[in-house]
This record gives sequence, structure tokens and C-alpha cells, in this order.
Amino acid sequence: MEGSKVSRIHLPHATEVPPPLGEINPRIRRPLGELMDTQTPLHQLVTTLQRKRWFLLAMILAGGVLAAALGLARPPLYEATAQVLVDTPSRAAPAGGLSSTQDLLESSIDDHITMLSSQSHLRSVVAELRKVDAANVAGAADATHQADVAPATSSPDPARFEPSRSALDGLLAKIWPRSTPADPDAAELKLLRDGIRIGQELRSRVISIGFSDKDPTRAALVANTFVQVYIADLARRNQVSDQQELDSVVAALPSTRESLAEATDRLERYRLSHGAVDQGAADNAAREAAELTQQISMSKADLAAQESRLSRIQDLRKQNAPIASLAQAIGTPELADLAARQAGAPADKDLSKAIDSAVEQGLARVAAEVDIYRAQVGALEDRKKVLDAVVADTAGRLSGLRALEPQVSILTQRYNDLLARQQDLKRLIANPSPGVGILSAAWPPVNPITLPPIFLVPPGMIVFGLIGGILLLLHRHFDRTLRGEAEAEAALGVPCLALIPQAAATHAKRLRQLVLGQQESGYSRAVTSLLVAAAPSQLSARSSQIILVTSSTPEDGATELAWSLALAATRLGGRVLVVDLEPKGARLTLEFLNQYGGPKARHSFADYIRDRSTLGDAVTGIPEVGIDLMTLGPSEDLLTLLARGNGSEVTEDLHSVYRVVILNGPSGLGRPEARFLTEWADVVLFAVRWAKTRRHVARGVLELLQADGAVPVPVGSVLTRVNLRKHAGYRLGDSADLLREKVT
Repeated sequence: MEGSKVSRIHLPHATEVPPPLGEINPRIRRPLGELMDTQTPLHQLVTTLQRKRWFLLAMILAGGVLAAALGLARPPLYEATAQVLVDTPSRAAPAGGLSSTQDLLESSIDDHITMLSSQSHLRSVVAELRKVDAANVAGAADATHQADVAPATSSPDPARFEPSRSALDGLLAKIWPRSTPADPDAAELKLLRDGIRIGQELRSRVISIGFSDKDPTRAALVANTFVQVYIADLARRNQVSDQQELDSVVAALPSTRESLAEATDRLERYRLSHGAVDQGAADNAAREAAELTQQISMSKADLAAQESRLSRIQDLRKQNAPIASLAQAIGTPELADLAARQAGAPADKDLSKAIDSAVEQGLARVAAEVDIYRAQVGALEDRKKVLDAVVADTAGRLSGLRALEPQVSILTQRYNDLLARQQDLKRLIANPSPGVGILSAAWPPVNPITLPPIFLVPPGMIVFGLIGGILLLLHRHFDRTLRGEAEAEAALGVPCLALIPQAAATHAKRLRQLVLGQQESGYSRAVTSLLVAAAPSQLSARSSQIILVTSSTPEDGATELAWSLALAATRLGGRVLVVDLEPKGARLTLEFLNQYGGPKARHSFADYIRDRSTLGDAVTGIPEVGIDLMTLGPSEDLLTLLARGNGSEVTEDLHSVYRVVILNGPSGLGRPEARFLTEWADVVLFAVRWAKTRRHVARGVLELLQADGAVPVPVGSVLTRVNLRKHAGYRLGDSADLLREKVT
């Protein structure tokens, strides 16, 4: 080998102008200013759903199957309905006609619905159901099982009328157990409240009471018991109320009868002692007396108001109240005006004297009005006394029939009403009326109210489809890996040069076959295109090209990419060197050595850097593939070698011997030595595993490579191990779509 005959120690070097830095082919480089994703949100949504259509279909089918299973596992519920008819209100409607009657009816129906759903009524129903259950258990019990039936008789199982709970309720009850309530009837009341349904039938007088249970017979029993207990309670309340009213009527009858007898006796005695009377004179006297009495009442009211006013004014003066209060109490505009003026000039003595004078005048005026009212009342009372004397005289001369006959008539009507009411109450007590009646009793239903399981399948499929879509959108939103060229460029800030397809196997023989034996394959075309894109535009005028291949982690496929580029570079002519700087040697490198390698080199890369050997002694030839290999010793510290070595001399030696040199650098996340290798290379290729490496990891490692803010050589990213079939589902429209096309 040409490079093996010389040593970097003895070979003289002429001072040369360093060649200009190569730039990545601008024809394949995407502008960094281009947006990462040119798809609209709707297009992205449709693409995501279409790409995961099988997952969505699986979720939809799972939802349908789960809904059908839950529907089959849930027992059917039956609802039995009883109807009651509310009696028309018997109270006479006021002026307003039919609308007022309808209002009374609606108010009565609202009262019944409220009482039906009240807590006290529910407790009464629970107690009655316990009695019914106890009676049924006791009637069906056998003498041999009396000991087993006795506990159930004393404490019936409330689950007999418990409506069926769904499987979800049972699961929640197991996961989140609730504390036992202090009320022993709380569970039964809740079950009864959840299963009962009370409502008015349209705008009629009919109220429907329905109860749902998994047993249709039990549902009818509970609905009928609910209605019967309510009607019995109403009848009992009405009976108690009627009995109380009857007691009051019976207590009032003796006194009414005695009053009627006395009034009748007085009327008869008067008729015997008096003759004909002047009815007109009696009427006039009574009318005048009534009018005079009304005038006296009004005058006394006015007198009382004036006396109260006078007393208030005097009290205010004794308390030295403000002038404004006195002005308000006296009620004269002049005094109010003087009070307002005094508020503006409190030290004005003339104004104070005027105010005192006005107060005295107002007080005198009020006192005069009181005296006038007193005189008026006295005159009216004197007139009343005279008129009373005239009336008394007229009453003495006239017949008392007008005064006695109405009393007898009223007492007679009252007595007859009490007797009639007594008879009615006795009849109502004997046959109490609740005000409502059973229109239709509940019968065990035949058809369940729960939907068949088949009707639960579409909602389940829709719900699970929506859940699947949401999960897909969330996964897409939180997916921080890289999949497309534009996305990689926007995230990393460097051009994305190629997308390398995923190889079926990454061993040496398969890789050689893909790159060299199947040159029309997508993998070979992608690697060759990457080599051409990474080569500088002055490649034809340069002696060699050094390409550094590095990555974030060892799983990103940097070694696979390095060997693929080396195999593709053999087609360009000239010698190709692979420098594997992995500390322990990459698996793929060891496979190439074992399968195609010639005599093993006597020295390593470390010896060559430390001037312990020539380039030829540190290189292992692999003539079958046309590639030379130089590796790092297993115990050597790469950081020390790179820090102390002369990189410019090494690159000059490599340029002088090899056409293409591939530096397989260590991963940047665990081995920061890759930063020193950027100064040795003409181009840096940063391998990022497709849909695997997170963008913040790749961006962080790339920033470490560019620690000083400017790398002296071009840097490009490469997405490795791309699944072309899945990548096509994203519809990104980049170079990976071309690799799926067949070349004929």
C-alpha cells in the first residue's frame, strides 16, 4: 500500500493553502427557512386517522363488543305503572271562570305529586313493603324451615325490591366503597327513590306512578303498594280532620239550640205585649243613628291624630330637637325655610328669634285645631245622646220585631246548618274519601323498558371510536420524534440530506448485498444519493473526502450508515478507509473483519496518532469489499488521543492516500469526544433514528458538536432505519416516497 511506506515523522510537508471548506450540494439541501409542516390541520387529522385506520377499526369493534357484552350481562328492567285520578276541586271558583278552575286543579295535582315523592311517604311505603314481604315469607314458610325463615320474617331482605344495578355500578362500589349510613332505611329509600317515576299525564287529572325492577311481578307490587299507601294515608288524614270538625259541631249544637230558644221566646213575648208599629220612623231613626256614629268615629280619629301631633311637637321642644325636626313635625313651609336658612347662618340672632316665633305660632295653630276637633266631637256626642234618647223612645213605642225576627232567623239557619253538617261528617267518617281514586292498577309488564343489547352496540362503537381518535391525536401531539425531512430541519437547524430505509438485517453480508448487489433497491439508492449529496461540489478537483458519521445514541444506526457509505464509495473509484472509533468495536465492524478481513494490522489507531507506527501498519485491509479498516484499541482513551494528537497532519496523510475516508465516531450522548472529530472531517453526518430518537436529545447532542456556535465544516442530518411503508402513511412528500418506486 502506498501510504504504508511512509511515516508522518520523517515525511516532509510543504506549506499548503488549506482547501476551501466543502459545502453540501445546494440542489438537495432544503432551505432552513421553510416551514416544518406545510399540511393544514385538517389534512394532518385526516392523514393521522387514515394511517391508524386499523387501530380505529379495532377500537370501534372493541366498543361494539364491549357494549353488547354489557347489554347481555345487564338484566332487563320492567316498569309497572299505576294511574290515579284526582277529583275535581269542589270549592266554587271565583270570578274568572274555567281558567280559575283549571288553576285550582293544577295546584291540586302539584300538591299530590309533591306528597307522593315526599320522604315521609317513601318511608311509609318501605314499611308497608316490609310487612308484605314478611307476610309472604311467613305464608310460604314450611314448618321444617321455621328456624331459617324467622330471621327473614323479622328483617326482610331489602334486595327483594332492589332494582338491578349495572355492572359499572357494581365495579365502582368495589373500587370506592361507601360508608354505611346511620339511617337503617337509607338504602331502601334510595333504591325506592331511584326506581319510582311520578308524573302527570299531559294536562289531565291523571297521575302515573311507575316502578322499575328486574322482576315484573315485584314492579307491579311496589307500584300498587305505593298508590294504596298514599290513598290510605289521605283517607286517614281526611277522616281525622272530619272527626275533629264533627267534635266541634257537636260541641256547638247545645249553645246554638239554647240561643234559638231564647230568641224565639223573646219574639213571642214581644208580639203579645206590643201592637202595630211605624216601620218607617224606626228605619229613619236607625239610619240617622248609624250615620252619626260614623261621623263621631271619624272626628275622634282626627282628634287623636292632632293630639298625637301636638304631643310630639311638645316632646321635641322639651328635648331641644333640631329646628328641621320641629319644622317637619309642625309642617309649615315658612318654618322649613327658616330652618334651611339657619343651617347656612347659625349665628344669626334675628333668624333665631324668627324661628322661635314661627314655632310658637305653629304650636298655637295645632293646639287650636285640637280644641276645634274636641268641640266638634263634643257636639256630635251630644247630638248622639239626643238621638239615642229619641231612638230609645221610638223603640219603646215601636215594635221590636225588626230586631228580634232577624236574630231568630239567623239562629234557625245556623242550627239547621250544624245539623246538616253533622250528618255529612258522620257519612264522611263512615266512608272516608281521599280525594283521589285508582284509575288503573299496575299489572306485571311483559316487555322490558331497557334497550336490547343490539341497540347498545352503535353508541359503544361511536364512543370507542371517539376515544380512539382522541388517543391518536394525543399520541401525535406528544410524539417528539422525527419522521420527515422538513421536520428534522426545523427541529435540528441543519439540512436533512437523506432518509435511509430500514434494512431487513444489518449483518455484513446482507449490507454488502443491499449496497453493491442490489443497486436498484431503495436502500442502495438512498445511500448512494446521500454520498453524492454529502460530497462537496469540488469533489472532482480534490484528492479525497473525509466524512464523519456520528449520532446521539448507539441505537441510531451510525455504524450501519458508515459502512453503507464506505461500500457505496467503492463505486467511485479510489481507495476507501473506515476508521471505527468505537471503544470496544462495533458489532458490524467485527463481522466485516471476521467474514472479509485479511491479515490483522499490527498496530491500532492509537499507535498511529502517537507516531508509534505508520498509516499502513495501523490499517487492516479487506480486499474482498475494497475497504481498509482502522480501529481503536480496546483500552485506549479516545479523548486523550484526540486532545494530544495533531489533527491536521492526520488529515493530510489520509487525504494523500484515500479517496474517501469514513470516520465512524462515537455517539455524542455518551462520548463527547465527537466534538474534536469535527475538525478532522470535511462533512459531518449526524444520524438520527427515524421515529425513535427524541428531538430534544438529537438537538442537544448536535449543540454539543457545535459548542462554539460555528462548526468549521458542513453538518447534515440523516434519518436512519426508516420504515417506508409507515412513512408513506404520513404523506410528507419527501425523498423517502421516491424510494418506494420501482426502478426498471
